[in-house]
Amino acid sequence: MNYREFVESIKKGQIAPLYLFYGEERFLLLDAVKRLKARLLVPEFEDMNYIVIERENPEEYVEAIIENCETLPFFSNYKIVVVKNEEEQLSKIGDKELKRLTDYFKNRVLGNTSLVVVVVSGEKIDSRKKLYKFMEKEAAVVEFKKLTPEEAVNYAGYFLKKHGKKAAKKDVESLVKNIGTDLYSIVNELEKVIAYSEGETLDLEEAREVLSVTLQQNVFHLVNAIGMKKEKEAYRALYALLSKGEVPLIILTMIARQIRLIAKLKSLEGKAFDKKSIASYLGIPFFAVDDIVRQSKLFTREDLYKAYKECLRCDIALKSGTEPSFALENLIKKLCKQ
Repeated sequence: MNYREFVESIKKGQIAPLYLFYGEERFLLLDAVKRLKARLLVPEFEDMNYIVIERENPEEYVEAIIENCETLPFFSNYKIVVVKNEEEQLSKIGDKELKRLTDYFKNRVLGNTSLVVVVVSGEKIDSRKKLYKFMEKEAAVVEFKKLTPEEAVNYAGYFLKKHGKKAAKKDVESLVKNIGTDLYSIVNELEKVIAYSEGETLDLEEAREVLSVTLQQNVFHLVNAIGMKKEKEAYRALYALLSKGEVPLIILTMIARQIRLIAKLKSLEGKAFDKKSIASYLGIPFFAVDDIVRQSKLFTREDLYKAYKECLRCDIALKSGTEPSFALENLIKKLCKQ
């Protein structure tokens, strides 16, 4: 199941005795644990009924899990035991101990109405391993996938509403477009805006001074300045990137990627495509299409061909030991003079 299905299940009181949590979106994974705590535990006695097991030595794991699961809840109907397995500690124990653990889960945890065990693994799991074969068969498995841009926008809206705030959808889309879909980053930025703003409706444009400027955002400004032949503005964007310690080859890669996206969009000229189809074709969020369309009008196909060749020359220069700022400045000069 996914995060949303998990939330719906516990709202309905469908609590599994054994869970396996894994996936890229760790913010939602931790939120799922919090939701279990809020649903099952008495706040006053939470510390006594919420146990987190983490050991460096894999051999200590099984005994610690069984020992903590065997004790009864204290003034509560439930006890939650979280087993930290991000470093695949449970995959490092011997077959005998692993069988002991899975037998314990099967005979003492499954069917237990006062105990919930949550095994928290990393971003991915290897279904070929014995532990995961058992968990996929017997446990409730929840995968916390990386959010799509649209899902991230929706979550940001939910987060603002939860804190008694709201913002224009276009502002939230712009925020996600600039910082990506990682919820830790999104929530961090929104918390800064909430602290900055006094009213119910947030103006993310006005609060831009407290928001973090990302590599993607600065590259967008850089390519836009190049397209408009604004050489000085392009230099300023480049220096902003370099001053933040961004790796020159990554800056170049992002510039080349933007040029490729614009070139792909140019290939659709004269054909009828809606924004959703364009977004799918380019592999970008739906709400980022307008920006690419705007930039595409600043380049001819010949400009893009020459720009890509200059990017290749710059790549060779950087890898040949040319001073990075000089190589990138030279690239900008040539692109702006086309």
